[in-house]
Parts: sequence; C-alpha cells; structure tokens
Amino acid sequence: MCGRYASSRRPDDLVSYFEVEDPPEEELAPSWNVAPTDPVYAVVQSREGVRQLRVLRWGLVPSWSKDAKGAARMINARSESVREKPAFRKAWTSRRCLAPADGCYVWKQEGSTQQPSHLSAPDPLARAGLYRHCKTPGVAWL
Repeated sequence: MCGRYASSRRPDDLVSYFEVEDPPEEELAPSWNVAPTDPVYAVVQSREGVRQLRVLRWGLVPSWSKDAKGAARMINARSESVREKPAFRKAWTSRRCLAPADGCYVWKQEGSTQQPSHLSAPDPLARAGLYRHCKTPGVAWL
C-alpha cells in the first residue's frame, strides 16, 4: 500500500461493486489524502460467509501492543514475509480483507524535491489488507 491514498466513493457504490450484503451504518466523508490511523472502508467476510463493508482504522495494531500509538507504522506488509512476521502472522491466517481506494500517490524524486503523482482507475482499486479487532469494543484496525 502507498502511504497516502484517495477514497471518495459512497458506500452504496462500494456495496454494489464488491457485491456486499451488509452495508456500513457509518458513512465517511470523501478524502483525497487518507492518512494512517484515519477511518477507512474495508470489505470483510464474516464467519458465516457474509461479505460486509465495514469502517476500520488504517494501520495494524499488533496483538501485544498496549495501545494504538504504533498503528501508523504498520501500514505495509511484504508479501514475501507476511506469513512469518509476528505482527501480521495471525491476521494473515484468518482476517484478510479488501481495502478499496480511488487511487494512490507515488512519489517521484525530481532533483532535490519529491513530487507526488496520483495513480487511479475508473473502477475502485481493491488492495489486499489484514485486520484485527482491538480491546476497545467496536474498533478494528486494517
């Protein structure tokens, strides 16, 4: 995942596109600069096999963490090591999801400065994600 991305689609559009049976109760405001720890939409599947669109916080909080302060650092997992890293291992086995986005930002080095470029597609981008529930009732992190 990129460090920042855009998310402006309405929940109804995502429910239709991802064939979700259970839409979220909460509607998020559009954002063209979604940052780690922001609330975001995620497509998850319940144990009963029902696909849901849920609002999660972006950033994974490891199970051993006493608080969510480190979540902003846990936004990317390498496909080569996600199964072995302690922070991701348990979520990898049973809590996978899709993280919809309208586009993401890639930074290019231009001389001594960096310039963002926005990559997008007409349909929502479906990025792979992992999630976990936290000790706080009703809170989950992507």
